[in-house]
Amino acid sequence: MAEKDGGPTVPCWSLPMGVAVVTGGFLLLAGIGASVWAIVTAVLGSNSEGLYGVQVSSGDLRVTLYDESEGKWRLICSTPSNALVAALSCEEMGFVRSLWHSELDVELAGANGTSGYFCVDESRLPLAQRLSEVVSICDCPMGQFLATLCQDCGRRKLSVDRIVGGQDASLGKWPWQVSLRYDGTHLCGGSIISSEWVITAAHCFPERNRVVSRWRVFSGAISQVSSRGQQVGVTGVVYHAGYLPFLDPNSEENSNDIALVHLATPLSFTEDVQPVCLPALGQPLLDGKVCTVTGWGNTQYYGQQSSILQEASVPIISTALCNSPEYYGNQIYPRMFCAGYAEGGTDACQGDSGGPFVCEDSISRTPRWRLCGVVSWGTGCALPHKPGVYTRVGAFHDWIHQAMKTHSLASGIVSQH
Repeated sequence: MAEKDGGPTVPCWSLPMGVAVVTGGFLLLAGIGASVWAIVTAVLGSNSEGLYGVQVSSGDLRVTLYDESEGKWRLICSTPSNALVAALSCEEMGFVRSLWHSELDVELAGANGTSGYFCVDESRLPLAQRLSEVVSICDCPMGQFLATLCQDCGRRKLSVDRIVGGQDASLGKWPWQVSLRYDGTHLCGGSIISSEWVITAAHCFPERNRVVSRWRVFSGAISQVSSRGQQVGVTGVVYHAGYLPFLDPNSEENSNDIALVHLATPLSFTEDVQPVCLPALGQPLLDGKVCTVTGWGNTQYYGQQSSILQEASVPIISTALCNSPEYYGNQIYPRMFCAGYAEGGTDACQGDSGGPFVCEDSISRTPRWRLCGVVSWGTGCALPHKPGVYTRVGAFHDWIHQAMKTHSLASGIVSQH
């Protein structure tokens, strides 16, 4: 990416790791992170556990929905449309899909801390985004309720703790990270969200890089020259039709910088290859929260790509601050966000485009990593007041699921609104 006077350009970014994070960066957090708990409560509901409003029990996989009006968790009364309800529940929580569903009997399984039931209005299911949109309190006379197994995600599968200090990532620490290669050359990063799909940036697919057969996805290794990773082909790419630079080369508006890559062969999940979770529907980004960006890109601006996967911890910056004249001057649109330090020094750079920006939370009881951002653009690398700019993945919840369903059998490179 070349720096530009008066506006951003689309880079292929990477991680300059050479400059240590200093205390001054954390001073920024005090102002922008003061109301974190207030935001969590407002969006996730007022349950005292700080959990998302839909949960699946780790024990018997029962689905529960929080009743805001009465402050209690209710079971979902079984319905002929259990498969659709299970899919809706998993997707809302940030899991890509439901793998299995069944019904349980309350007399045999017990209430386990729940109080009563919600019944589903099946006629409203096809257009629903949230479980709460299609339910109402009921008696559920048969006492049979929904259970589902969602595709697991966002958790490391290491049998022992192999994570060590330093800036090089250790094998298995970020198992959803992939390298997207064109004619064997690393061009962009990406994130595994299922055995068949990877999320990356739209700008990784300009006209010159649109021969699908020349793309490969490399996973399961931290070294670009490792022989242990999985390398698979690509059958299709779906990029967002609203990514304006593909419609107008002179456009400087980089919203909708997101794409899905469909793999020719499903990945085999191992300790070193795992999917990341998506954000739960409506889950906010919390200003000041420190998250992690990873990639193989340049370790300094105009430098060389790293052969070993790099990682950096950076805080989310409020859009108000990032749109100030000192930063990006109103170039940050609603489907973007910034992360970095005021003084610079730690950032993404060329070669990391499309890679993951992940945050950990426990809103589904178990700590999980979620793909909150996709490396998109910025001015320079690690410059003061020019933090990395990321695609806000949570804003594309419906687009991601629709693209996967619509193009599961498609080939080539296509766009979708």
